Amino acid sequence: MQVAGLAWVVGGIGPRRAPGSTRRQVRAQFLTESTAVCPLGGVSGALLGALGTVGYALARSRPADIPLEVLGLGVGAALVIGVLVGFEPAAHAPTLAPHRSTCHTVTGCARREHHQGGPMLRRILAAVAGVLLVGTTAAPAVGTPGPIAWTPCADRPEFECATLTRPIDPDRPDSDTFQMALARHRATDPGRRIGVLVVNPGGPGDSGVNFTFGARWYFSPEVLARFDIVGFDPRGAGLSQPVRCSTELQFGGPTTHPTDQAGFERLREHNRRLHEDCARHSGPIVDHVSTDDVVRDVDALRQALGERKISYYGLSYGTVIGQRYAEHHGDNVRAMLLDSVVDRGLNAREYVASSARAAADSFEQWNLWNGRTPSSPLHGLDIGDLWDDLMARADRGELVAPDDPANRITTYDLSATLTSSAYAPDWDDFSSWVLSLRDGGIATPSATHSDDAHDTSLFATAFTTISCADLSFRVRTYAEYAALTRWEKQVSPRTVGSNRGNAAMTACLGGPETHTPQRPGTMRTQVPTLLINSRHDPSTSHENATSVQRQQGQAAVLVTYEGSGHGVYDRSDCTRQVSDTYLLSLDVPRNGLSCPSTDK
Repeated sequence: MQVAGLAWVVGGIGPRRAPGSTRRQVRAQFLTESTAVCPLGGVSGALLGALGTVGYALARSRPADIPLEVLGLGVGAALVIGVLVGFEPAAHAPTLAPHRSTCHTVTGCARREHHQGGPMLRRILAAVAGVLLVGTTAAPAVGTPGPIAWTPCADRPEFECATLTRPIDPDRPDSDTFQMALARHRATDPGRRIGVLVVNPGGPGDSGVNFTFGARWYFSPEVLARFDIVGFDPRGAGLSQPVRCSTELQFGGPTTHPTDQAGFERLREHNRRLHEDCARHSGPIVDHVSTDDVVRDVDALRQALGERKISYYGLSYGTVIGQRYAEHHGDNVRAMLLDSVVDRGLNAREYVASSARAAADSFEQWNLWNGRTPSSPLHGLDIGDLWDDLMARADRGELVAPDDPANRITTYDLSATLTSSAYAPDWDDFSSWVLSLRDGGIATPSATHSDDAHDTSLFATAFTTISCADLSFRVRTYAEYAALTRWEKQVSPRTVGSNRGNAAMTACLGGPETHTPQRPGTMRTQVPTLLINSRHDPSTSHENATSVQRQQGQAAVLVTYEGSGHGVYDRSDCTRQVSDTYLLSLDVPRNGLSCPSTDK
């Protein structure tokens, strides 16, 4: 199954996944395509003194993404124009007000504002620009998205909803646009408001709008009191022009575990057709859903909200967005809390091995839980023998779901269900299901699994498209795939590797190459990033979080919850207190701190 497989790649799908969102505030930017008109008056000394004062003030308060060189260029242009022009009639004077729709290579725009200066002023502007730019690198115009028009959400009036217009191709601000869906939960104590907490729940492609609607049950009362929680649906997902594909292709097709060259090629061809189908139903946005594109949307959102800095909470794949934002826009970050951390530095062999080790650890945690939990339906049984017997029956094609005899269960289904149960974890339900398989689930020779190939409705999914836009490695030949499959099964034979590892090898087969592969960079935030991770996470394993912390050195600290599950913030009083103290007071905990397990 294409969607299920991809879910394991990104690691954001599971019982505990909270949706997320982002918000960024915008600072007025007034030295881009704007100039001041100064009277000549023969007082050049006063002008120069005033210019020095203004320049100093601007340098101290300038937006973080305007270099001093650009600042000086704008002020210099203003002085020269003022001296040359003298008293330009007010009706023709260009304003110093913020430009809300100029174009920028990062934020993009829908259109460009034009000054209202007269012909003389425009000629002087051109001449001055020609003089000042000699020997100087031209800086891109800085776009300033307009203010967001918040209104009460239709079905949840206690929240505010809005959209932000963004170019589909951020490198072409004049390209077609889409509406990025937003939601906001205002700080409940406005008098003590710190700012904005931008949240993203991962997926990739989970709805930040929906997460915001659930923020009151996820974040602590103090965080809700001090921060506006702002969520967005990432481009290509949710209500932000979602990528749509035919259900028959999304859920049908050949096995994603090919056993020979012919099967590998069938999968490649199916994936190629699937991508073409998604592009046909979705339009050009299907080629512009990478994390780099989303990061530019996030900073445009920051600007549109009028915030100089934001705080950010990212869960699971949301940590990829957070890492990338901190690399590109670290000066715009107040605090960065990354929960259940994705390591972007793994190659194919490392990825499948890491995923297999996480699956093996999930099995061991389930085994331990059964041993210490008298109420477990499997308490007192030899879990290893029971599991091995089920896997053998599944491998022979003899195992079916007790409530659906037509649904034959494979070894990969057993492994995937184990891992998904480890997200919460929910070992009680999983153990009951395993018991039902042991006592029933006998396949008949005619029982086969089949997908409904006649359903041609559209299925909204950004999972495959986003992860393939970001994935830094590709498995291109069957020989390579077979070798990696043997390797992951050696790492974790009881779980036949992992579905996450297999999906990483197969989901992007036959699709387009990525132009923005995700690889580690340096997070450049003033306050170190706080990483939090479970010791026994089935999706974003603790070894991955440790690797990210090592990559960042003093730029990040890692706090470990010594228990199981995916998602740490609300696991215990300890994890919540450490996280809240960091968000509220910028108190960075000691690297290597651990919170005891509260698993039962």
